[in-house]
Formats: sequence, structure tokens, C-alpha cells
Amino acid sequence: MEDDFQKKILDWLGKINGGNSAIDGICDGKRRRKRSPTSETLQLVSPPASLDAMAQKTPRKRKALDPDETPRPQVPSPWCPSSSASEASSAAGTPSTRKQLMNLQLSSSGVQYRVLDVDAPPVAAEELVNKLEDIGRAHGILPKTLESDIEGKLCGLNLDFRKWRYSFTPMEEKDDLPGRIPSFEEVLRVHRKAKECQEYNHEEASWNSQVHLRLLEYIFEDPSSGQCDDYNALSCTTARPHRSFKPASSPPKMIDICIYWSPRTPDDNGLGNLITKFRAATPTQTVNHTDFEPICARPLLLSIETKKPGVNLDTAQLQMGSWHAAQWAFLRWAVGEKLRVRYNFNMLDTDEGRQALEAEELSILSTLGFIPGIIIQGHRWLLVLSTYDCGKTVMWTDRQFGTTQSYLEIYAVIAGIRQLTAWTRDVYLEWFHKNILDGLCFTESHPTTTVTLPI
Repeated sequence: MEDDFQKKILDWLGKINGGNSAIDGICDGKRRRKRSPTSETLQLVSPPASLDAMAQKTPRKRKALDPDETPRPQVPSPWCPSSSASEASSAAGTPSTRKQLMNLQLSSSGVQYRVLDVDAPPVAAEELVNKLEDIGRAHGILPKTLESDIEGKLCGLNLDFRKWRYSFTPMEEKDDLPGRIPSFEEVLRVHRKAKECQEYNHEEASWNSQVHLRLLEYIFEDPSSGQCDDYNALSCTTARPHRSFKPASSPPKMIDICIYWSPRTPDDNGLGNLITKFRAATPTQTVNHTDFEPICARPLLLSIETKKPGVNLDTAQLQMGSWHAAQWAFLRWAVGEKLRVRYNFNMLDTDEGRQALEAEELSILSTLGFIPGIIIQGHRWLLVLSTYDCGKTVMWTDRQFGTTQSYLEIYAVIAGIRQLTAWTRDVYLEWFHKNILDGLCFTESHPTTTVTLPI
């Protein structure tokens, strides 16, 4: 029976190979001497027509990976169970996160990373860091007028009120922070959504829409009357830093959410006209370092980068560092353009003139001191900030000031957001108005103007 089966196989192979067997070592169960190859035996077996058609199809090109794209779920391959994001990035031709961080650190106009030590923060940021540290402990984050209402709601949920005892400020303190304090019911809704996202392993985009943007909307918008004051937040996952300002040693990095200035009154003492004039002079044609259209006439105040729980913070720090470096480069360019109007053009052709201009640019930037930002990792809200040192951005990371894991900690997040927005109102916007917009004498430039920044 076995011999008959072998003969049938050999007969079939002979027919498809021009009458010659493709197997020389099997016949009637005996080993034959190996024959010399002939022209007939070297003929290739013709593939089936269906395989010919498949071979003629143009292979599909692999889609290049965008390092800033919001991650999408992928079906794990049984052949590569241990592949990592960094390996996939390297395989696609994009340097790993660690490599990009090192490139930024080595670049003369890149980013240095340091730990935000609350006991020794940058001098300019000391007051704000201390306020956020108190907020992180839930000290004085709510007005006394809400105490009895919240205590009643907690008792109705059989929750202990004792840990809230330091959270209420005296009656005489006035709340002049931007935005509003969401109701207890709104806080419950955010907590429920955050718990859902964690328990069912939601993607980053779902965390943003269900939790982060929802909470920011509760802060900056009243359910009945809309925007509370002159500030709001929106998703900006497609906003890229303009090529004129991004660090040369890093691919363009994006953020997820931004808080921006959006005045309710159309004129606001002529500031709108100054912004329009400024936009006409910038390479971005906006008032920011990105040409993202939804905020083209509304200054970007606070940048927020988000990640899922457990995701390595290196990527978020890389994105925030590169984004802040572009923002500092934009501010320096804007300050320099305004100064050049006062300088004699012949003077700028000399080394002494250029050095004097550079020294004045750095002096003006030093009066701003720092720029804060936020990294969100799942539940955790982290303060980061950047300073500027002779052409290089120094990124200080990071310090938690609240989470969405409990009702009290959500109120800490709310207090932190309102406090940071107040800083942008009292410091950043005032500085921007005084040193860039006030007395503006820019000449209009083409939107493709190449900006050369001193190193």
C-alpha cells in the first residue's frame, strides 16, 4: 500500500515536470544514485494560475508611523509577543523616545530635563509651585460656603468627611480665580467616567473625551450660560509647532489639549486689533507658535499632554519639552522683531549690534521667568514647567497636584487648573501684551518666511 502511494506521487510529479521525476532518491523503496542535472530536470514547476495572479499584484506599502499620532489598539502577533513600542518605532525608521531625548539634550537649541524639586524649584516659579503643593495636599481648595452642602452629600454616600477638614478656606477669602467650581454632581460624573476608563482599559482618546475635556468644560463653562469668563479649553491633537520654531533635532511634537484666552467682549481695549496686526507679521499667521486654526487669534496659555495609565512618561516629557522649546523660540522671535524696529539696521550688521540685540532679547524673556504645563497620566495630573537659558529650554518635571481617583482629589485638580489659569492671566498675558503686542510696529511678512534664531 505504501509503495502504491509513493508511485502515485512520483507519477504526478513527473507529469507536472515534463515527464521527469522531481525526486531522484525515492523509487520502489530503493535509493537511486544521484543523477547529473539536465536541462529538463532544471525546469521550474509552473505555479497555478491563481498564484501567478497573486504574484503580479503590487505589494502594499507599509504606512509610516507618526510618532505623535494618538495610539491605536493593535492585534498582538503570535510570532512577536514581546515587541515593544520603541522597537516598532525603530523598525519604522523613527528614533526611539530615549534617542530623541538624547538628541534634544545635545542640541544647542534643544531641551534639558531636570527634576521639579518642590524644596528647590526655579526661583521664578517658587510661589506657583508652593501653591500647587498646597493644592496637592487638598489644603484650602474650596470656599467655606460649600462645606455644609458637601458634608451632607458625603454623609448620604456613607463616606467619611474627616479628611476634608483642611479643604475649606475662611469665609472672608474672596475667590477671584478664573472659571467655576463644578457642582458635586458633576464631580461624581467625572469620577464615574474615570473609573470606567481605568477598569475597561479605555484608549487615550477615550480618556480625553470622557474625563479630561469633560472636567475642563465643567470648570470653564456654566451649564446654563456657557463660557464663564475669558478662558476655555479644547482638543488640539492635530496642532503642530511651526517648522520655523520647532527644535531642529526633534520631529514635530504635538500635545492633546490646550487652555486658551477667549475674551467674551469683542474689543477688549483694542487688544483684538493688536493681535490681528501681529498675526499678519508671523510665519504662522496666528498669535501662537502653531498654525492651528481654532486658536489662530486666541493666545495659547496652558499646554496639556495626556497618556493612558501606566504608559512611560518619557514620551509625554519629550512631547512637552519639544512643544515648549518651540513656544520659547516663538516668543524670542517676536521679542526680537519688535526690538529690531528700534535698532539701526546698520548697527545689526556688526557683531556688537547683534550681541546687544541678543542680550536684550534674553533679558526680556527672563522677566517672564517660566511657562507651566500639565501632563496627565490616566488619573494623575502632573505639573511641569520650562525655563529658558541662552537659547536652550530647561524642562522641569514633574509634580502631582491632583487625581480623578476620589472626589476630594478631583476638587484638587479643579483648584490646580484654576490657579494655573490665574497665573496665565496675571503674568503671561500681561507680559505678552507689554513685550510683544504693545506699541507693535511689525512689518507684514509672508507666511513662509524663514525665521533664523540666534544660537
